Formats: sequence, C-alpha cells, structure tokens
Amino acid sequence: MVRKRSQSLWLDMKRIPAMEENAYLTALIAGSFYMVASARLLRLSMRTRELPELMLSVYFAATGLYYLIAYSPNYPGFEPLSPFANIAINWIFVLGVFPFLLFIRRVFRPESAWALALVWICGLCLVAGGIDATRKGGLEEVIENPWFIVEWFGYAAPAVWIGCEAALSYRGASKRAEIGLCEPGVVNRYLILAWFGCFQTLACLAGLYWAYDNGDNRAISVFADALLGGCEIASVGTLWLAFFPPAIYRKWILERSAGIGPAPEG
Repeated sequence: MVRKRSQSLWLDMKRIPAMEENAYLTALIAGSFYMVASARLLRLSMRTRELPELMLSVYFAATGLYYLIAYSPNYPGFEPLSPFANIAINWIFVLGVFPFLLFIRRVFRPESAWALALVWICGLCLVAGGIDATRKGGLEEVIENPWFIVEWFGYAAPAVWIGCEAALSYRGASKRAEIGLCEPGVVNRYLILAWFGCFQTLACLAGLYWAYDNGDNRAISVFADALLGGCEIASVGTLWLAFFPPAIYRKWILERSAGIGPAPEG
C-alpha cells in the first residue's frame, strides 16, 4: 500500500545523496511493476469475466500511477507538481483503494455484515483524508496532522485485513489438502495472499515512520524509503505468482505437495 508524501516536503534532487536516490528509484520501479501487473490482471478479467481480478487491476493501476507521478519531481528534468496535479493524484490513489476493499470482502467475507461495515469505515477515512488534502492543496504527511492518520488507517487496515483472512484460509485449505479435498495450487495462492498482506502492512508502517521522521523535523529516512519500495515490489511479485505462476513454479508446487494427500488404503 503506497505511502503518501506532501509536495511541500520534497527535496531538491541535488541535495539527495546516492542512497536516497536509490530509494526513490526503487519506488519508481515498484510503480512500473504495479502498472504491468494491472495490465495483466485486466486482460485476465476480460477473459474470465470475473470481478475480483478487475478490482485488483484498478487498485494496482491507481497505486502505480501514484508512484510514477508523485515521485517524478525528485528527478532531473521534472518540474514540481502543480497543486491541482498533486490533489488529483491523491484522489486517484484514494479512490483506487475502494476496489481493493471490495475485493477482500467479495473473496473472503461476501455475506458478513462486519466486513461491510469495515469497508465503509475505511472508505470514510480515505475520503476524509482526501478532503483535507484538497482543502490544503496536498496531504500534510506528519504525525501531528490527525487527518493524515485517519487516511493512513483507511489504506493500512485493508493490508492487515487481507493478510489475516488469507492466513486463516491457508490454514483451512492446508488441512483439506491433507485429505485430498483441496488443490495444492489453491493452498499456495492463499499463502501468497497472506505474504502479500504482510508486505503491504510493512509498507504502510514504513510510511508511518516516514511521517514521524518528518514531523520531528529530521531528514527523510532512507531506510523507510527503501523498505517501502522493496515491500511494494515484493507485494507485486507475490501476487504475480498467485495469478500468473510460471510453469516451473507450478511444477515445484506440485512436487512439493506430492507427499500431501489421503493415506493409501491397506
């Protein structure tokens, strides 16, 4: 889940050390990964006509666009974003989280009232943060800004939610696989989604640390930037294995699970 940064807090590229430049480059790579994954998921949804793939595709596209556009002023030859562009890209990300929330509910808790309530709570938090950012001309990413924390909860909670749901589903699917009632590929997909949730949660925590670092008037944390970008790349990589596993990976899963199944009779 992407971490937001205020336009007013960006640094001039000439004052960014090599390590920090690499951290920003990692974020741009993550954005590119998201866009490619979004395109692949969109093609998959058009073929299967299933909503979950389309929901993830929209979320990935919004996140990828945010990375590619919001980080662009840090590099030579790029001008700072205008207030309108800064607000617009913030809303693209905010609205992009909604299909991610709906994806989690549809896949794991389609009939649950509390899951629907959580979707509404997170959605309201995202909109509230977006309105505050619009009013100020950009989201002020510091701990002292309560609306930043409200919006942060709106996109951090889904990351924790999908990780927990996938872990619970993986546990149940593993038990069913032991008696031959669940395919190894399905079990592995739940495991991958659980890892995806873990990486997304770590990315959100990195963003929270970055906001704390700025709120305390210290230099931007290179570690937080690198952790953020690395977790986002890992997130896309794990989901790539879930939806587009290469043949060698599918073969490895089958070989690994060859010993799992109902005990032979006699």
